Amino acid sequence: MEVAAGGAKEIKQEIQEILRKGGGVLFIDEAYLLTAEYIGGLGRRALDIILTELENNIGKLTGVFVGYKKELEPFFEHNPGLSTRIPYSVNFSDFSDGELWNILNNLIATQYQGKMRVQGGMGGLYVRIAIRRLAQGRGSRAFGNARAVENLLAAIANRQARRLQRERLEGRELDCLFLTQTDLIGPDPTEASKSSLAWGELQKLVGLSQVKDCVNRMIGLISRNYTRELGEKKPLKISLNQLFIGPPGTGKTTVAGLYGQILADLGYLSNGEVVLKTPADFVGDCLGKSEIQTRKILEATVGKVLVIDEAYMLDAGDRGKDQDKFKTGVIDTLVSMVQGVPGEDRCIILVGYEDKIKTMFSNVNGGLSRRFPVERPFRFDNFDLKQLELILKKKLKESDLEYSLEAIEASKAIFERALMRPNFTNAGEVDGCLATAILNYEGRISKLPSHEQALDAVLEAVDFDPDWDRGMRNGELDCRPALEGRVSTSIIDTLSGFQKRCFGARKSHINPRDVVPTNFIFKGPAGTGKTITAQQMGKLFYGMGFISTDQVVECSAGDLLGQYVGQTAPRTKQKLEESLGQVLFIDEAYRFSRSQYGQEALDELINFLTKPANVGRVVVIMAGYTWEMNTLMSTSPVLAGIFQDDIIFENIPPDECISLLARELINANEGIDARGVFADSTSEDYIKIRRLFRSMQSIPSWSNARDVKHLAKKILSKNLELTSDGSLEVDPLLISSQQVIDCMLQMLKQQAGRYKHLGTGDKSQVPFMEPPLGAPATGPVLTNPRLAQLPAATDSEMRTSTAEARSNIEIGINIDTKASATATTNIDILDGSENTRHGHSHREGSGEIGVSKAVLVRVLAAHQAVIIKRNQRGLDHERLCHELLESENAMKQHEGGSGDGEGLEAKCNEIREKLRDIEKEMQDEDRLHQTLAAHGPCKNGYEYVRDGSGYRCTGGLHFIAGSEIPQLCS
Repeated sequence: MEVAAGGAKEIKQEIQEILRKGGGVLFIDEAYLLTAEYIGGLGRRALDIILTELENNIGKLTGVFVGYKKELEPFFEHNPGLSTRIPYSVNFSDFSDGELWNILNNLIATQYQGKMRVQGGMGGLYVRIAIRRLAQGRGSRAFGNARAVENLLAAIANRQARRLQRERLEGRELDCLFLTQTDLIGPDPTEASKSSLAWGELQKLVGLSQVKDCVNRMIGLISRNYTRELGEKKPLKISLNQLFIGPPGTGKTTVAGLYGQILADLGYLSNGEVVLKTPADFVGDCLGKSEIQTRKILEATVGKVLVIDEAYMLDAGDRGKDQDKFKTGVIDTLVSMVQGVPGEDRCIILVGYEDKIKTMFSNVNGGLSRRFPVERPFRFDNFDLKQLELILKKKLKESDLEYSLEAIEASKAIFERALMRPNFTNAGEVDGCLATAILNYEGRISKLPSHEQALDAVLEAVDFDPDWDRGMRNGELDCRPALEGRVSTSIIDTLSGFQKRCFGARKSHINPRDVVPTNFIFKGPAGTGKTITAQQMGKLFYGMGFISTDQVVECSAGDLLGQYVGQTAPRTKQKLEESLGQVLFIDEAYRFSRSQYGQEALDELINFLTKPANVGRVVVIMAGYTWEMNTLMSTSPVLAGIFQDDIIFENIPPDECISLLARELINANEGIDARGVFADSTSEDYIKIRRLFRSMQSIPSWSNARDVKHLAKKILSKNLELTSDGSLEVDPLLISSQQVIDCMLQMLKQQAGRYKHLGTGDKSQVPFMEPPLGAPATGPVLTNPRLAQLPAATDSEMRTSTAEARSNIEIGINIDTKASATATTNIDILDGSENTRHGHSHREGSGEIGVSKAVLVRVLAAHQAVIIKRNQRGLDHERLCHELLESENAMKQHEGGSGDGEGLEAKCNEIREKLRDIEKEMQDEDRLHQTLAAHGPCKNGYEYVRDGSGYRCTGGLHFIAGSEIPQLCS
């Protein structure tokens, strides 16, 4: 290294000095460093100077190059002429057992002047065991031969000194010139472990049962080897090196120190000190620097415990790609210097997460797996709630701090919420909680008069959490003020019931999580309060201590679905992990059944929620339209088993819509007087407004509260227009009944007009239900083989339901309005019975009013089959047209040729016949549907499909017998 650092100029001066003195020997130790990559060109240029001078001064200058055999191989590869210029090679083998014994015998005789006596004699059992242990390191680069014997004698003398000190304290007679069995080979591990202070400290640690068991087995194996050595049998191979795997804050560093001290007490480590390093301490900033730094660290930690935290960061990357050479150098140096064999005075502990550690071992030098027990690591699990409480009490006792029972309960609530978070830090949470409590205590006490400030610190619940009694105060978790008037009272009662269950369970010492569900299905039409209810559930479950924050993570099914295979599962898993300790609200969940990747998302959701580690750590709400959510649940029995609690949201009744409209108008401007319009529920204007709301609910696009808010904006906008016009004297703070009715009529006309074209015979304007995006053309994406096909209904059943429904809903009322000259003064509005407030929705798939679910399921299935058939027929038509064009072109090319033309003509005729059949089928179907649309009883724009012996509209209400078709066509 000195030669390389000095460069060519300095080594040349040194050689010239030798030659001036008449010649001599140039002894270069660790010669392989001259050609090392990280030395650069300095070492190589110096080597070239040396070789030139040796060749020019034969007989005067002799060069001796010393180094390890393996490392000298690249040294000779540097220059092909080296082997001829350095013709002689002397290999020094490791000393044999006999030679090591001779060295030890001579050292003892020399150091103690022949006066030292040995139990069993120098040729006895205990000396032989000591030599065999030493010889186990033979063959490794770190084996020091004679130096290793010197280190062995130093360890023996150290053990003797400690024994003599104990005997002196016990008052026993001392013999300083006698080496006992314990001095030579260490104490019996079984007895030594009992007297080890580190072993006692390990047993006092909270939890860590698996780690303690692993240490017990290690001590048992060491004890067995000790017994085998006394019987002169080969010891079982064990490695002191270990893998500590687990999350942060579980005591890995603490246990590493105790583990090292236990090994030192058993005589397996000469020091036992713990040295903590990270991968950054090993990786150099230039090529070759990593090897030097790693070697220095390993040499400095002989006899100690080297802990490498976050060791997975030494992963050099996939073997199939370009690996990080800096990290590869670290691992290769570890493999070369660490053997992991009995007798090696070294313990290295790699710390990290299990999955990342295993990935690292699969990517790096395979020799690393032979030096660390990859399949038998020490696993550190997360602490549970009881263990966290014990840790807190232990720390409080160590700090001489008093506490109340309420303080412990408040801290347990903090720990329970922390356990739900994805980055839970175990004992770190306890330290943070205690530090916060001490700061809050100091702030609370400092506000008191000096004479009331007690010297003995007693921590109260308010110190750990200023809002520790959340949910216990009267009305704190009452969601009625926030939800009243926005959702049904039955839903509010359901949420209140969850709160009562929770507090009742705690009073009865029952786990509340066993009686309060955490997975819900919200189903109902749009604008019925599903989102705001989810937000209130976040506050409710946070107050009950079920989740760590009252935040609600909102997303739609589309946010979880990927665009290609393999993208959906990671997206879903990431969103679920982000939601730990919170409420996850998945809107439009029915879209899972419409995508070819939906099942992938559902499988990941099911897998996540059924894992024991995730149960109760997240509240999941899946929301959507009633019919489509029912369909989704029917396609996945496992999903239905997980989400067993439904909360049903119904259309807001007209009277509640009126109350909501009044609130929205007042919230927009507190000075507005809108109560007079809605004060008298028996007035003619109030009845008109109620009927208008019923009519609006019959429109498929009705969105309940969302549309009511939109209506309030229209009314306010219209009022401002009239105010600023100046032509009329209008009070800007007074809303009249006529203004409300005019805006409702305008909104009703606008929305109803969007569906007028559905009743025409223009096929191009009829909505066409395409198959789900990316779905196969053979049928729905999600199917359930357990669902049997529904039986076809009889004509009498169909006619009865049609007649009954028609009598219920086809009642026209005429509202006369004097307001708008541009608006139609006579508008037929469906009124019907009170049940019509749950009007049908095309989007929701609920069909027309009065239709049973069985009938609706049957007609929608038939409609889907018609769509698939049409799509396939269109594909067949396009394919046949393409084949016909190719055949006609081929026939033109063969005109005037041999008999091939006749075969092509026959093929063209066959294709034309098939095309005529398809086109005739399409024309017949078009005529039939035009006839049914023009003359059938359904005026709501629904398409007719075959149902039993006749045709039924996809709304499910109107049926035409097959015998009536000819009469309609004529």
